[in-house]
Amino acid sequence: MNPRFFGAWLLDSFESQLPDGTVSRPWGDEPLGIIYWDPSGYFAVQLGPRMPGPAGAYVSFYGTAHAPDGEAGAIILRVVGSSALERINGDQLRNFLFLKPGLLRMRPPADPNGAQSTFTWRRANTPP
Repeated sequence: MNPRFFGAWLLDSFESQLPDGTVSRPWGDEPLGIIYWDPSGYFAVQLGPRMPGPAGAYVSFYGTAHAPDGEAGAIILRVVGSSALERINGDQLRNFLFLKPGLLRMRPPADPNGAQSTFTWRRANTPP
């Protein structure tokens, strides 16, 4: 596991870009979230909108992760448990890029409709 991930990260932003270039922020401008990575390869995440939303908008899950060393690459999340049973479906790929010290961008594969989600995480001890 890439040691650059270790520790707690807070969700800085979540947005989705549609194929036509339109960008939306489904959880608003200040979504809530935390992800924790430990040296043994486990992770735990909770995230969702700051304000109450539709059922299923808030999600939590945990499992193991494998990521190569370096600034960028693909991380594989193996979800063991989740508040949403559909998330427990084998390995989940996320592309990652450390944008600058204390800032991490993660992207799952594009949706079938072509929309691309982007999660930006800020190391918990890094000021905004």
